[in-house]
Amino acid sequence: MGDEQEKEREMSSPNSGDDQKPSEEQAEKTANSEDLSKEDVANEDLEPDDTLRGEENEPFTPEISEEVETDWQKMAQERYDQLVRLQADFDNFRRRVDREREELRGYVTGAILGEFLPVYDNLERALKYMPDTGEAKAWRMGVEMTLKGFNEVLNKFGVTPIPSVGTAFDPRVHEAVQRVDSDHPEGIIVEELLKGFQWKDRVLRASMVKVSTGQDAQDVQESGTDSPS
Repeated sequence: MGDEQEKEREMSSPNSGDDQKPSEEQAEKTANSEDLSKEDVANEDLEPDDTLRGEENEPFTPEISEEVETDWQKMAQERYDQLVRLQADFDNFRRRVDREREELRGYVTGAILGEFLPVYDNLERALKYMPDTGEAKAWRMGVEMTLKGFNEVLNKFGVTPIPSVGTAFDPRVHEAVQRVDSDHPEGIIVEELLKGFQWKDRVLRASMVKVSTGQDAQDVQESGTDSPS
């Protein structure tokens, strides 16, 4: 009885007989395939790369670049020389700008002052021909005060009249309009027709003058009388 019941249980079991063997064989094949794949991966990691070898399968040797030593003292000297040149260029530029600015200022100042000189001339002429008696005396005093104020303004800006009468003729500051006979030596200015002015070393207007020839009219007449006919 016991043997019959055991046979019945084996026949009724779902995992009995030949059905169980294929599953065990399939599991063993899967395990073997996983082991083979792991070995292939390990072998690939250990195999040297052909690209790192030379053309003749020589071992790869990386190149080591040699560091170039820097001459810091030479570099510092070059930077110092460059700084000195830049400083010199800047000083030259600053002096040139200052000189140009001063020249421009002098040109503008001279041009403005030169425009006032005709007004000064008119005041002098009015004072020269204005009577100093009667009702004209008050007018004359007013013109004198105006001319005095004009002179103070010119002196304030450094404008001074050019000496003429009694001095030697200087073509830099004088303009000769006539040569006359006088008892003065030759080349001496005997009369001023128009007063000249200078601003610092710059001539705003030259003086118009008459220059002596060094021989008076009487000497000329006597020399003409004594000459043989």
